[in-house]
Amino acid sequence: MQYDDQLAFLKEQALHSGEVYPVLRRAIVELYLRPGAVLSIKDICEHFEMGRSPVRDALVRLDQEGLVTLLPQRGTMISQIDLTRVDQERFLRLSVEEEVMKLFMACHTPSDITLLHELLRQQQELCDQKDTDLRRFLWLDEEFHQLFYTVTDKLFCLQALQNVSGHYRRLRLLTCDERNTLREVLREHNALLTALQARDTEQMCNIFHFHLRRLDREERLIVKKYPYLFKSDNSHEQLSPMWKSDYLQTLKTERT
Repeated sequence: MQYDDQLAFLKEQALHSGEVYPVLRRAIVELYLRPGAVLSIKDICEHFEMGRSPVRDALVRLDQEGLVTLLPQRGTMISQIDLTRVDQERFLRLSVEEEVMKLFMACHTPSDITLLHELLRQQQELCDQKDTDLRRFLWLDEEFHQLFYTVTDKLFCLQALQNVSGHYRRLRLLTCDERNTLREVLREHNALLTALQARDTEQMCNIFHFHLRRLDREERLIVKKYPYLFKSDNSHEQLSPMWKSDYLQTLKTERT
C-alpha cells in the first residue's frame, strides 16, 4: 500500500472508530512520524477532523506510554527512541516469551507447525523482493511469534507486552532495513522451527535467546547511523509538518 493510501486508511480508521489513539500510536511505532518531531494539537485535530478532547485524551495515553512528550505552550514531541527503555522492553519480552514457547513446545500440533512454515514462506517471499516492505516483514515476524501465544492461550500476555513495547518496536523496524538482517531473521526462525519439530527445548531456548538479543549486536550501528533519532542529553526538538511524508520511506530515499 502506497503512503498516501496508507494515510487515507489510517485516517478512515480513526473517523470510523471515533478514536485517535490506536491510529496515532501506529503512526508512531511504525515510523510514519519521525522521532523527535514536534507537532501541534491543531495539526492533529485538522488531520483527523476531530475535536481537541479526543486528540488530547489520545496524547495523554501516549505520554503515559513514553511515546510522546507533552510540551506546554509548544505542542507535542514524538519521543526519541530511548535505549534504556528498549532494554527494559526487550527483557520483559524475553522473560515472558521464553515461558510461552516452552508451553508451545509441549502442546503444539502439526497444523501449528504448518502455519509457522507458511508465515516463513511469506517472509522469504518479501525478503526476495527488490524493495522489501519492511513494515509487512515485521508484521509477519510478529505473526510468527503471536502464534505461540495463541496456541498456549496467552494472548492477554501478548497484548500487555505490545502495549509497552513502542521503543523496542521502532528500533526493530530500523534494524530490518538491512538485507542481511532480514536473511538472518529468517535463518533463526527456521532454526527455531526445526528445534520445535524435534521437541528440543534446550536448543529452542538457545536459538530464541540469540534471536531476541539481535538488537545487542545491531544497536550500536543503528545509533551511529541515525544518532538524531535517539534520546540523549543533547537532543534537540525539531518542528515538523504533520503527515507530509512517511518518515521510514524518507530514510530509504536518503540512502539511495
